[in-house]
This record gives sequence, C-alpha cells and structure tokens, in this order.
Amino acid sequence: SMPGPITDADLQTALPDVTSAMSFAGLDGPITIHRDEWGIPHIKAQSEHDAFFAQGFVTAQDRLFHMEYDRLRALGRWSEWAGPRALKEDRLMRSLSLERAAKADLAATRPDAQAMVEALTDGINAFIDTTKTLPIEYKLSGETPDRWEPWHTFAVYKVRNMLMGTFDMKLWRARITNALGPEKAASLFRGYPIDHLVTTPPGVEHTGARYDPYEELAESWQQLNQIGEIDNGSNAWVVSGKWTESGQPLVAGDSHRGLDTPSVYYQIHMTCPEWSVSGYSVPGVPGAPHFSHTEHVGFGMTHGNADYQDLFIEHFREAGGGLEYEYRGGWYPADVRTEVLNCKGHEELVIEVVITRHGRIVAGNPRDGIGLAFSHTGTNGPTKWMDSVLDILRAGDADELEQAVKEWTEPVNNYMYCDTKGNFGYRLRGRIPIRDVANTWAPVDATSGIYEWEREIPWEELPHIRNPEVGYAVTCNQKVTTDEYPYHINHFFANEWRARRITNRIKDVPKGEMNVASMGAIHGDRISIPAKWVADRVATLDLSDARAREAQALLSVWDGEMGRDDVEPTISAEVMSHVQWEIATHLFGPMVDEVLAGTGRGGPSHWGELVSHVWESLKDDDDEFLPADRTWDEVLEDAMSGAVEELTGLLGPDMSGWVWGKVHHTKPVHPLSATFPDTNGVLDPPEIPMGGGIDTPQAGSFSQGNKYVITGLSVNRYIHDPSDWKNSKWVSPLGASGHPGSPHYADQAPIWGEVDYVPQLWDWDEIAARAETTQELSPG
Repeated sequence: SMPGPITDADLQTALPDVTSAMSFAGLDGPITIHRDEWGIPHIKAQSEHDAFFAQGFVTAQDRLFHMEYDRLRALGRWSEWAGPRALKEDRLMRSLSLERAAKADLAATRPDAQAMVEALTDGINAFIDTTKTLPIEYKLSGETPDRWEPWHTFAVYKVRNMLMGTFDMKLWRARITNALGPEKAASLFRGYPIDHLVTTPPGVEHTGARYDPYEELAESWQQLNQIGEIDNGSNAWVVSGKWTESGQPLVAGDSHRGLDTPSVYYQIHMTCPEWSVSGYSVPGVPGAPHFSHTEHVGFGMTHGNADYQDLFIEHFREAGGGLEYEYRGGWYPADVRTEVLNCKGHEELVIEVVITRHGRIVAGNPRDGIGLAFSHTGTNGPTKWMDSVLDILRAGDADELEQAVKEWTEPVNNYMYCDTKGNFGYRLRGRIPIRDVANTWAPVDATSGIYEWEREIPWEELPHIRNPEVGYAVTCNQKVTTDEYPYHINHFFANEWRARRITNRIKDVPKGEMNVASMGAIHGDRISIPAKWVADRVATLDLSDARAREAQALLSVWDGEMGRDDVEPTISAEVMSHVQWEIATHLFGPMVDEVLAGTGRGGPSHWGELVSHVWESLKDDDDEFLPADRTWDEVLEDAMSGAVEELTGLLGPDMSGWVWGKVHHTKPVHPLSATFPDTNGVLDPPEIPMGGGIDTPQAGSFSQGNKYVITGLSVNRYIHDPSDWKNSKWVSPLGASGHPGSPHYADQAPIWGEVDYVPQLWDWDEIAARAETTQELSPG
C-alpha cells in the first residue's frame, strides 16, 4: 500500500484539467463545456456525435474511477485491485458472464445507437489518452486505466441494475423451506404453494456431504450487496395542469438506493441541434434515460418490483471431459468455458463458467451433478435497450416517449412522464416473462420442461395510464394493478404508506396552486403512518416504570413526524425495533439474525413486506403474529422499558438529548477504504444527519442490525417543470465530482440533508454568466 497517509497535495494533483482548450480529431465542430458552481457540466455541441463525445470526456474527467470500479466489478476483476476480499464477488460475476451479454446487446443495437456509444467511448478515451493526472485511487492501487470499449458501456449498466430483480427472494424462500420446513415456510409467505417446492432435481442422488447450493449462492450474494442496492423505496409522482399554477403538468421524484461513493448518478446538461437534455446519467452510459427532461418531455421512474428472474435446478453428468444437462428425457451439451482470476496477493484461480438453455450456472457444482441456473431477461439473449436511450432524447411528445421506451428490457420501471402539450401519465416499461406459477415463488426443476418461459407480457398490456381524470399519478413501488390483471408481475410490493402520504400531500394543495416549491416540499414529508399507530397504542398502556412513562408522555402527543431535531422519532424507532425482534424471533427462530440484521436481501426484503402486516395487526388488535402466551400490551410494555434502557446507555439519561439526527445519519464509505485503512478520513465523505425513516417519503431506512446507519436513501431528488424548464430543480446526496480532493466531492450533501435543491440551469446566457470554469474542445 502507499507509504504514509495521503496528503492534500496528493489530492490536489489528482484533479483533472477542466479549463485548457484542447483539440481532437473526428469532432464536427467546437464544443463548449461550462461547469456551474456545483461543478455540474453543461455541454454545448454542434452535432449529436459531438454531444456524446463531450459526455464521455466530462464523465471521465469527474468519474473515471467510478467507471473503472463498475467495469472491474462487471467483469469479475475487482479482486485485481481489492485483493482476496473480492474473490467471491468476482467468481459470481464471472459465472454471470456479463461480457458475453454486453457484446450480444451491442451487436443487436441499431447503427445510430451504436454510433452514440462509439462517440461516448471516443470521448472517454480522449480523456484517458491526454490527461496528465489520474484519480487518487490509481495512485493508491498502483494501477492505470484500461481504454474504454463500446461493450463496457453495456456491462457497467448491467452490473448496477441487473441485481434489482427478484431471484434473491426465491433463493430466500428455498432456504427458509430447508431450514424451517415447508409448513412453517408457507405460514410466513401469504399464498405460498407448498406443493410446488423443490430443493433438488427429482431423482438426483448426492454423493458425499449434504450439499446446499442455496447457501452457497446466498453467501456470494452477500458479497455483492454493494452492487445490489435494491431500489426498494423510490417515489415518483406527476400532477396535471388542473392542479398547477402554470396550467402545465409537473413531474417529481427521487430514487432510493444505497449511498455509493461516489454517488451512483451524475448530473449533466447537454444540447446539440437535434435535442437538449438535463438529467441524471449513469457514468459510462450515454444520454440520461431515467430522471431527466428534454425540450419536450420530462420524466422520472421508480423500481417496478417486477419478477423477471428465475432460478432453475439443473441435473448434470460428465461426458468425455465436457458436461451434459438433462432436459425432457434427453441429455444436451452444456456450454463450458474456463476463466482465470488474477487476484492481488493471491495465486491465480481457474474457474469453469457453465451455461445451459436456462441460463448461467451461478451456484452448485455441475461436475458433482447439480447446479443453479439464473434465467434473466437481461442476459438470456441480446436486447435492444440502448436504442431506447437514444430515442428518449429525440422524443417530441408523450406519445413518442412511450414508443421510445418500447425496447427497454431491464430493470422493469414505473415510468412517470409529462410533456409540453399538457399530457401526463405512467407506464410500466421493461420485459416480463410469462411462465408457470411455481417459477414465481422458488427455484424450479429444469429437467421436466414444464417451467419454460413461454413469451413476454405484450407491450400493449403492460399497465399504463394517460391523463387520468383524477389529475395525478403516484408510484412508490406499491402494487400497480388490481387482482383482475391477467399476468403475474410480482407477489410482493411495497406497502402503500408512502404513496398514501404523497397522495394526501397533493390533495392538500388547493387546485391550481401546485408549483415547483410545493412539489419539492413533498420530498421532505416525514410522517410515518405505522409509527403513529404504535405511538397511539403506547399512549393507552398502564406502565409501571417511571422512565418509560416519561417517554410515553412524549409519544402520546406526537404526530408521527420523523423530524431530525426531535426525540420522539428516536424513541419510536427503538420501541418498534424491540417489537420487531420479539416477533421475528418467534416467527423465524434460528434465521432471525439474517432476517433483521442480515446483509443479504432476501430475508430483509421479506421482513419489510411481513412487518407491514404486523403493524396492521397491531392497529386492528389482532394477535396472529404474537407468541401464544403474549398480548400486544405486554409486548409494547416490554418494548418501552427495553427502548428506554437502551437509549439511556447510548445517549445518556437526559431524554431531551435523544435527538433523531444524532443517531440517524448517512455513512458514505469509499470502496477502497477497507483495502487502505490509513486513508479513511480522506476518502469517505462526511456523514449527514437526517430526518425521515423507513416508511416516509423522505427516505432514511436502516437495518435492525445497525439501526443508526442509514442504508437506503434518496440518491437523487428532482422536479421538472415543462411550463418553463429553467424552474426545474435537482440535488444529489454527494456531489458532481468523484475526486475526494474536489470542492464538488460532497458539496450538495448539506443541501440534500435539508431536503433543499440546487437550480437545474437551462438558459445558456445564465449558464455562461454563472460558470465556474469553461473549457473549449475543437476539431484538430
């Protein structure tokens, strides 16, 4: 590792040159890049090609290490930098063989969209080839950047988004069934069809030790948790011109994920003769396809909670050095390739990557006869999603925008949009396979042929609405269809509490008065519906403990607002935590730690869904979740005493000091902090205290294992105003730059912590006047 700590001088010399004029062959004309006072780039180009070239160039200036990190993880090479701690993750990523999927997608992409990716690639390499400085992370690790290739763009997008599917829930259900037995498992999942459960292929005999591919996959999955930030709580809403001051619609939202360092999205604004766009981009991917606006349309999205990933249990046999798998009574050759992992500080490792008709083998040992195949719309065959990225930029109105997202594959998103013609609406976009109900619950037998994917839900039949009478649409990952809907989207969705709060906030604004400020204020809504239910019930208890009565008095007059500067949210979160530990221990027995404190996703996601029923049953005084000998009064009385004792130990005896913001804060961690522990102070951005909680529109969720570190939060917030785009606002939880030495590494964090915004500049005269730096690129 590097000698001594990193100095300020080291950090300063790592910063890119964002002012010198430069010339590059292949440009169509001059390009101007203004960066505003937040370091956000505004690009003015003379052609579509030049706009994408400049996007690649500025993104590499600000986020080269971020792109490198995503690329290494996508290709299963992160251990080359991070050492043995990353080996499990690399093995799983190699078995998913994203390189093959990325190259197949590139080949299927339309020529003009391929040209877009090539222009971006040229811009990234133009920076790599000419820069005299590299991000500090290269100095730390002693590495240099590889040149970018067009297929890398597809790979970095997939690694960030493919792990938002549902296979981890199926894995979890299979493991719960193995650990607790089928009857107990069925009682923990409403509607679980017991008779469909399989844990190994019928008729397969195991030799040697009892082998559990589910446990193996769960373990490698935990390693991937940093990539698999499940977007389990985004908000997006759109209101019609009937509600607004301007008479034009407004769209707003935020995306909730884990807080990556640097932050997952990169704010950018660019214009060329064909189009203009301002929005959040994914570093290494062209355009801004998720939360953005062009001259004609504004849009945002949330995670669609759709089910498009299955696990198949394959039966293998060795055949002349190769492998065959069983299918419908016959044996077929598996695709087997050897890969080498060059881990830092470790001898090289040779692994086999195996693919069957059902997908990649991600766990198990095919040479011993069994493997788990991962079947997924984004890797099963080539998809044309990159065409959508370009078509979104060119869309002239809502109709063209809907057509533009037709080829979108994954993740499946709830897409909210509006246009300058007064239209607004919602559409679920992405590909969802139609198959047997058993696939949707747990891993299925691959050999029988009865669980094959038949076709996809037709585009026309995916849920969508346009200009509904009610005048608004809200999506917060809650269920998007009624029970009459003919296709399966998913068994479980987020509860409706956040959606209900946002809907109420919209209705609270008198018709004709909604504007950017009142839309923006909704992002800061901190009322927790279940916390208020618990507080109301606690108020009725007859408590014997004097300290608990003091806390009870506070909760009994509380409105349920998870305010950063208040003590009631702290007490309420602690009481609810005690209740959850008692009930989950009763329900899950030996698996409880993983359910509440686990780092995997299946257990915690399942609990997130189940716990909403727990709070409903508390409200209805129903004891279905309680141990046989307990009442709600007893559970709550013990939770109050336990909470007061725990908070006294943590924050001292004076209750007025139990302020929510003191314990409820972000903890951004740079991916190399653990590898180079001496540098922590420099690489990790500052922590920000926050209001909000698990069930509030202002997201601040946390695991019951470490209650006081926020694990899920808004990684962006935006409001787009088609009546005058320059009224639009946005904010990021860190900053535009990925360089720890830059003033823009985390300069938006305090503003974001206040649920405030920075201007989303659009007018070029204003941009030029306010520019902090300007750089000119010209043909050469």
